[in-house]
Amino acid sequence: MYAKMIEDMQANLKKAFDVKSYEAAMKPMADLFEVNKAAVETLAEQQTDLFKDLIEGAMEQAKALTVEQNLAAVVESQKAYLQSLQGQLIDAAKASQETLVKSRDEASSIVKSVIETANKH
Repeated sequence: MYAKMIEDMQANLKKAFDVKSYEAAMKPMADLFEVNKAAVETLAEQQTDLFKDLIEGAMEQAKALTVEQNLAAVVESQKAYLQSLQGQLIDAAKASQETLVKSRDEASSIVKSVIETANKH
C-alpha cells in the first residue's frame, strides 16, 4: 500500500516538474492572455484614433465658425458638424463592438477546447 502511494507521489512530482507538461497545461491560459492583450491593444488604438479625430474635427469646426457671417450659416455648419460627429461615434462604437466580439469568440473557442480535452480524459 505504501509502495503504491510512494510511486504515485513520485510520478506526480516528476509530472509536476516536467517543463513540457507544465507548458502544455498553461498553454490555454497563455492563449487567453494573448487574446485579451490583443483586444486591449486594438481598443486602445481605436480610442486613440477616435480622440485624435474628435480633436481635429473640433478645431476645424471652430475655424469654420470664425469665418461665418450670418446666423443661418453658423447653424447649418453646426448641424453638419454634429451629424458628422454622430457618424464618427457610431463607427467607433461598431469597431469596438467588433473587436470585443472577436475577442469573446476566440476566448470561447479556447475554453471550449480545454473543456473538450478535459472530458476526453
